[in-house]
Amino acid sequence: MGTMPLTPADIREKKFHTVRLRPGYNEEDVDALLDRIEATLVALEGGPRTGPLITADEVRNSRFRTTRLSPGYREDEVDDFLDVVVADLAGRGLGRFGSLTSPPLPPRPGQEDGPGPSRHQETGQQHPQEGRRYAPPDASGPTRPPQRFGMTPEDIRDQEFATTRLTTGYNEQEVDDFLDRAEFTLDVLQHGRPDRATLTAAEVERIQFATTRARPGYDPAQVDRFLDVLAEELRRYEQQ
Repeated sequence: MGTMPLTPADIREKKFHTVRLRPGYNEEDVDALLDRIEATLVALEGGPRTGPLITADEVRNSRFRTTRLSPGYREDEVDDFLDVVVADLAGRGLGRFGSLTSPPLPPRPGQEDGPGPSRHQETGQQHPQEGRRYAPPDASGPTRPPQRFGMTPEDIRDQEFATTRLTTGYNEQEVDDFLDRAEFTLDVLQHGRPDRATLTAAEVERIQFATTRARPGYDPAQVDRFLDVLAEELRRYEQQ
């Protein structure tokens, strides 16, 4: 079910539980990232722009120092909230890291009316088990005729992998985040919006994940096989 777009107040008022006896995220690091996200949403709503707009990729790739025996934010709560932020920013056209084609800012109050950014009310969908979110494509802008080959966004969302413990596995969060991008990209490609894609076949082939040992991780062989199919699928769209 879709959710309303995030507002600056949603970011500013967000609270996380703190932990002391187990690792948590450094509070200053998280707060600094939320400040940038809030500033981006303020600018997108017509307020003052105080710096570069943050992108979904920058949020997705953010890393925080960890704390132990001192207060830190619960890691799972922060990660879940940033998943929502990533989907929201991608839905506004701020998907790619370092993108040179950020969406236009809305006119400031008092300026002549002009074309503003396309706003998309349903910014994400959540699979009840995997918790992965993606932003459906914006209908505005130039499009190509809708296309579909073998794989669908639902195939990516529903994809499951065996987990490993005693042997090396792929970091589950990194794989899930990457599949978020893949699901979004395939969705916009099928709707004729290649300009919105945040992933290429070459990036799928080059991706590397952190590995796990003695804790759960996805079976590398299964993930690699699925990514081979995904890369071939994206290449079909790129060759059109």
